[in-house]
Amino acid sequence: MILELKIQNFLSFKNETVFSFEATSDKALEDYYVAEMPDGTRILKMAMVYGANASGKSNLINTFEFLNRFIERIPDEKEGGTLFEPFNFAETATQPGRFELLFYVAGKKHRYQLVVDKNIVLEEKLFVYPGSQPAAVFNRYYNADKKVSIVEFGSKIRISNQAVEAIQLKTLKNASVFSAYKQVNLSISELDSVMEWIGSQFLNSIDPYMDLTSYCGNAIKDNVDMKMLALRFLKESAFNITDVLFEDRMRKVPEELLNVLETMPISDEERAMIKREKAVHFDETFFTHRVVNDGKEEFFNMTEHRQSQGTLRYYSLAAPFFQAIKKNAFLPIDEIGSALHPLLVIHFLKEFLQKSKQAQLLFTTHNMSLLNEKDILRKDAIWFTEKGENGATDLYSLANFNFRKELSFFNAYKIGKFGGIPEL
Repeated sequence: MILELKIQNFLSFKNETVFSFEATSDKALEDYYVAEMPDGTRILKMAMVYGANASGKSNLINTFEFLNRFIERIPDEKEGGTLFEPFNFAETATQPGRFELLFYVAGKKHRYQLVVDKNIVLEEKLFVYPGSQPAAVFNRYYNADKKVSIVEFGSKIRISNQAVEAIQLKTLKNASVFSAYKQVNLSISELDSVMEWIGSQFLNSIDPYMDLTSYCGNAIKDNVDMKMLALRFLKESAFNITDVLFEDRMRKVPEELLNVLETMPISDEERAMIKREKAVHFDETFFTHRVVNDGKEEFFNMTEHRQSQGTLRYYSLAAPFFQAIKKNAFLPIDEIGSALHPLLVIHFLKEFLQKSKQAQLLFTTHNMSLLNEKDILRKDAIWFTEKGENGATDLYSLANFNFRKELSFFNAYKIGKFGGIPEL
């Protein structure tokens, strides 16, 4: 589970900014909102971020996405960039950014630190907490004179000098130590556990324009439990849909495309099939609608293109929902209410909290009506973004306000008591 993220000089975050899932001493909704770690740390399963347009809400999601991609990415070339984007409205435009992520893997606390500019990783560190004090897993820094990255492992990490050298040779100046480790034939338990967590429990972020229909379809084909959840989501968003079907379709491939198959990023098996059949196979998705005409029940299959955007959006959210709950994963969603009725959003959030053991959901929203739903609200789970005159984002929690929880969060936010609203 993620405990805390610190950001400095990245996108709209100029000064050091802290976002935290750590629960305060508040015991509201404790049973289904808070997960307790072996060391006693209490972590929230859900957090929401409000703010005006262009105030930096999405940039918080983008920061998590950047760290996810940076850790996993193996660059095509060592002279390429790092994907880092500094705060550009000040002297910070030429300075590096700083990140610190506190998280738990298999009950153990970890701390990952990164200092990076557009071209070079200046520092990268990973610590694990076997007890109250941290132990270094690795410490990586950039030697400007030799123009190489130096990687040193902690004294308690069992690794040979030859293995250290192999990892260091693969550690490009614009990539993470993790990406180098993936390219060598080694097994270091302290790294394996973190990489497994990043790969399976740190899910990719979802933005409001992302089409997840095919992803959801592929997920439910071979998973009965996943399909039942998707059908339940469909029933809630469009009451007359009773099934999802897939039919194999074939599309002819033009001769000019057959000639460039060798350059396409597909498997040898798929390439051979296309050459043999001169066509590609794909599944077309149909949704079964139940209607009643003159008291008679009838069923009609309609393609996904005939469904409403809201129906497809809620259906497609079933897949990441299932993955997050099943894997106890972290799921970030930007603008969770995109194309959805507010009651569907409320249902989604309640379902997540009820089913989550250690899964986490972070979402941004403009839906103020959620602030009336006291059975899904904790003060420490509500965050706001506000952009200053210098263009920098200020991120803060409702827990910072001396505001009685029995009062209306909705009314207070609407009249500007917490900030984070447009100036009209």
